[in-house]
Amino acid sequence: MGIKDKALAFSRKFKLDSHHAIERFGVFFGIFAVTGAIVISASGASAYQAERDSLSQTALYTSDFKTSKTNLDGTVDGVYTNESGNKALVMMHFSPTAQISYSAADYRAFLLGSDTSLNSEPVSTSGIKGSFYAFGSTGYVGVLLNADRPFDRQVVLNLTVRANAELTTPGAEQAQSSGKLAGDETFSKYDQWRVFFNPGASGVQKIAALNALTFDPAQAYYEVALKEKEAEARDALDQKLVEMRTNLTQIQSYTSDLQTTKIDGLFLRPPTVPVSIATDKITGVSAAAAKDGVSTLALQTKHVVPGGFDLNWRAGNVYDGYLDALVPAGQSYAQFFTKKRDEGSDPTSQQISDMQWTLSDGTGLTKDYQSSDVTMRPLMNIMNNLSQAYQNYSRNKSQYESDLSLDLLRLDASLRDVQSNSTIRDDKDFLTTLH
Repeated sequence: MGIKDKALAFSRKFKLDSHHAIERFGVFFGIFAVTGAIVISASGASAYQAERDSLSQTALYTSDFKTSKTNLDGTVDGVYTNESGNKALVMMHFSPTAQISYSAADYRAFLLGSDTSLNSEPVSTSGIKGSFYAFGSTGYVGVLLNADRPFDRQVVLNLTVRANAELTTPGAEQAQSSGKLAGDETFSKYDQWRVFFNPGASGVQKIAALNALTFDPAQAYYEVALKEKEAEARDALDQKLVEMRTNLTQIQSYTSDLQTTKIDGLFLRPPTVPVSIATDKITGVSAAAAKDGVSTLALQTKHVVPGGFDLNWRAGNVYDGYLDALVPAGQSYAQFFTKKRDEGSDPTSQQISDMQWTLSDGTGLTKDYQSSDVTMRPLMNIMNNLSQAYQNYSRNKSQYESDLSLDLLRLDASLRDVQSNSTIRDDKDFLTTLH
């Protein structure tokens, strides 16, 4: 029997020939239905697994929060772990002016697990102990979790932090609303907030502060809260040096023009420059010009602006500290900042405005000639260009030595606050965990 005859016999046996159209339709419909169900099930399973994979890679699900009774806004900076994955730090902060307690003893926490729908479930990681840190008066607080083994990739951990001390008077409407939104009557009874995170996620950030045997709040605060701000402050200082170098190049160019621009043989003599900027130089190369891409620009000056700082910022960093090299012996850094504030304003700008512009015959360009005098316009233009270049440099130098340097030193002072005033609660009653 040939292949064609076998196919015909198979069709007649299972009623798939042309005489059994209804039966044939039913069989094919069944096949398509089963196939479709398999495809849909496979797609659903694939989507579910993709969602699980995505969730297992995400370390933090809560970017901000609001306290349930006092209605204070807070931000979650992130969740951080050590290399071993058995320590996790949830870092949060309020505004530095927020009326919160800076004492860690005033807080406790509750840890639960959650599924993808944020329904509570037991925590799968065993042996978790917790401690609470208030990082001085900075507004930063953190919950440190220590486990017996690396954290499981549980979809979500549900951390509720409760403040036992209410320092802001809440309104009744706020309390009821916050409790309702939280879905837990304790949020109406106590002032607390909730954070969802996954310390076992593959995308969790690791910090060196959690690798040490003893946790140092200052190191953690530096890595989480200050390091990026320090980089921004240093970049701003470096960019200002680039601008100042451009200003000095313009000054040099316009000063050369004094000798080459003449009206009937008259030319401008170089003005007497304020001593505070007369000998300034910018040395080194910018990052754009450096072969290794590292800027070495530096200001060389004999005079620091009033209220400014002679800060060699490239040689140090905020964690090691700058203030020890600046604060005179016998002064606190608070006294040092106060004295700097009281030094007054920088007179250089006014001194530039008062510079005398003398012509080669001894007459004064601004005294003996009118600005509308067309014949003297080339010399007027050079005077204005050079004067503006000096003003630009003076303004940028003042910003560099005062405002921008102070931005970096404030970070140093903030770290010292954490070093001196951090508090901790690590007793067994701080954390309640649902296993």
